[in-house]
Amino acid sequence: MKTTILFIVILFTGVLFGQTKVGQVSFLLGTIEYTVDGTSEWKPVDVGSNIFSNWIIRGADDAELEITWDNGDVSELSELKIIKVSELMKNANLETDWLDRMKNKIDVLFTENEASKVQGVAGIRRSEVTIEKEDSIYWAEPQAADFNEGYVAFQNADYDKAILIFEQVVSQEPLSKKSEIARSCLITIYSNKSDSLKVAEQTKIFIKDFPNSNLLPLMNEK
Repeated sequence: MKTTILFIVILFTGVLFGQTKVGQVSFLLGTIEYTVDGTSEWKPVDVGSNIFSNWIIRGADDAELEITWDNGDVSELSELKIIKVSELMKNANLETDWLDRMKNKIDVLFTENEASKVQGVAGIRRSEVTIEKEDSIYWAEPQAADFNEGYVAFQNADYDKAILIFEQVVSQEPLSKKSEIARSCLITIYSNKSDSLKVAEQTKIFIKDFPNSNLLPLMNEK
């Protein structure tokens, strides 16, 4: 049972590996499709679609595409044929390599954290951990932040939602493994948004709270 759960966690993380939201389709004319690098399934692109760094895009001869990158720059494209989004970013003088490597390392941390929880589950009776409201040691607690929901939002580039949840996580469990991951996600999100003040703020706290983190060399590189 533990092996099955661990496999699902690793598989879930592996599917999302390498995905970094880098922009959004702001205008489209004609037929344009994308495939994730390394796969063969092509899917349609629509106005409003998020653009990810590991995509390959192709378009019909008369197709036109406008991408608004996450830093605010705009690229107007025609005669696309087949091209990698990473190449489009190079042409627009944008860099995604650091963000991709950061997200990959965060994915590893998340997978290890989920694996440790599965391996640490022990057989205990519900009566041993249930506390009724009538018990003298019961008190009302604020609702715990749903860390996994925040991580899914992060992977789906729903950054506003992820920020709200991760801010709650670091407030409730400031020195936990969850907070190490949450703060690293916040640094990545604000880097993606080119918000240097927030990046500096979150990085300063991260270095103070997690001086032995495996993510520090990559952060220092940034």
